[in-house]
Amino acid sequence: MLDTNMELISPLVIIILGCVSLFYFLQRKHLHRPPCIKGWIPWFGAGFQFGEAPLEFIEKARIKYGPVFTVFAVGKRMTFVTEEEGMTVFLKSKNVNFELAIQNPIYRTVSIPKNIFLTLHEKLYIMMKGKMGTGNLCQITGQLTEELHEQLENLGTHGTMDLNIFLRHVFYPVTVNILFNKGLFSTNKKKMEEFHQQFQAYDEGFEYGSQIPECFLRNWSKSKKWLLAMLEKNTPVIKAYKSANINTT
Repeated sequence: MLDTNMELISPLVIIILGCVSLFYFLQRKHLHRPPCIKGWIPWFGAGFQFGEAPLEFIEKARIKYGPVFTVFAVGKRMTFVTEEEGMTVFLKSKNVNFELAIQNPIYRTVSIPKNIFLTLHEKLYIMMKGKMGTGNLCQITGQLTEELHEQLENLGTHGTMDLNIFLRHVFYPVTVNILFNKGLFSTNKKKMEEFHQQFQAYDEGFEYGSQIPECFLRNWSKSKKWLLAMLEKNTPVIKAYKSANINTT
């Protein structure tokens, strides 16, 4: 009987010692890594706490863990560097690849495949940098003022409205008209309201949509597909509009 008990205990002791050794090995392996906030829910990790108030969460973590720390949320490890000196070292590191870091969020939010994104990213970056330059921004001041006045006139001379709704009603059409084509944003009241609703849903869920699979965000996914379909449908018109502007300037 004693021999039988010893036979059962020996493997159990070996398993326990093996688990303890593995635990200490992993602890030593991660010794030089930043503190990690994991949460207690598998995969979601600290996602709920982080999602409720991201800036407050980061500030509390900085005070508790120091200027560099990692947050594990929705299957992702996000390391934050909150001091200027550390940020300078990080940005100059040869191990940092900005294109690869943003490729997955880009795919989730606008459905651009990896191969196309990596091929066009540099060209698009150079183009947008030029478009947003001081010399070019002054060229759209007149158009921006005209569009804003037009939207304000459409709202009427009196009435009350929630500030967020007011800003959406004014800036959504102005932004679309300047970036793409004035005729792209329908003046039909019903279609305009639909655009507001779809863009609002997409805008409010953008942060979550960039990280969480679409199956968990059905309403956001529908809005994304609606907006992409609208842009795809109007692509020939946008191209013709841009070509005409280039030929006249």
